Amino acid sequence: MTLVAALDYPLSPAPVAAHAPRLRVVLLGCGTVNAGVLAGLEAMADRVEIAAIITRKPRRKGDDRYAWLTDIHAAFDTGPDLVIDALPDCATAEKALALAVERGIHVISANKAVIARRPDLEARARKAGNGFAYSAAVGGGVPVLETVARLKASGERVTRVRGVLNGTSNFVLGLLEKGVGFDEAITAAQAAGFAEEDPSADLDGLDAAAKLALIARAAFDIAPDPHAIEADSLFDLSVGQILGARENGLRYRQVAELVATEDGISASVRLIALPEDHALARVENEENAVEVSCASGISIILNGKGAGQAPTAGSVLSDVRALLADGAPR
Repeated sequence: MTLVAALDYPLSPAPVAAHAPRLRVVLLGCGTVNAGVLAGLEAMADRVEIAAIITRKPRRKGDDRYAWLTDIHAAFDTGPDLVIDALPDCATAEKALALAVERGIHVISANKAVIARRPDLEARARKAGNGFAYSAAVGGGVPVLETVARLKASGERVTRVRGVLNGTSNFVLGLLEKGVGFDEAITAAQAAGFAEEDPSADLDGLDAAAKLALIARAAFDIAPDPHAIEADSLFDLSVGQILGARENGLRYRQVAELVATEDGISASVRLIALPEDHALARVENEENAVEVSCASGISIILNGKGAGQAPTAGSVLSDVRALLADGAPR
């Protein structure tokens, strides 16, 4: 499918104006990812202060260090400079990010679904001179967006991005290869902190499609609709098919691919049985592997943890440090 919706704004980082002696931060959610982010921010106490933490349910008493709130407007009324979003795809996350942009608050998010379907949020933030970063939304700890941006800045023209972009589906496929049933494999992925309570976005390829949309934005300055990207579902495979492929030296992988063609950009998320010595077949558990190819012949392969607290929170914190380095409050 060809995707040609063009963006009308630059993707280079906007200058950041200082608003306060320290960067006041509101956290959206405090689950697996933002719990790790919170620990990292506590180590930056000389540069950062926590204005509020938004949770779905009232926080149990016992931690009075922070303002634990359930109302978005009340949290934003604390006067934050930055909102860090680690919520799953939901109406609350979209509403909060839209409100942050409306109020001129910097945004750092791991929410690839909302960002992919709402390119206008980034456009409005950039035009207003506010930060809008989402390194953690693609690849977890693998610097996919950063690598694409650096290649473009050096004058390279990206022609293809292909890889295993969803750690949850890869973790599940690894267990299915061992004869574990779907239900047990999904439960194990949830217990390991890789899968959401509803893992359908991961297993149906929607998560990888959203990531492709964000890569297309970084590589080609377009904003494709992630729902227009054709995607295979793991549920279309049987354990028998997966085991049969393994016996023949093949491994099924959820392969996301973005290609620049003469007619525009094509994108897809497919379940492909790859030779077991293929670079994308060798990734294990929650790992991601991505190959970025350029017109000059340069090809870069990136590997690393694509899911879990440490890599995702690490990417968020990297965006925080970049924001501070760009001139956020000292």
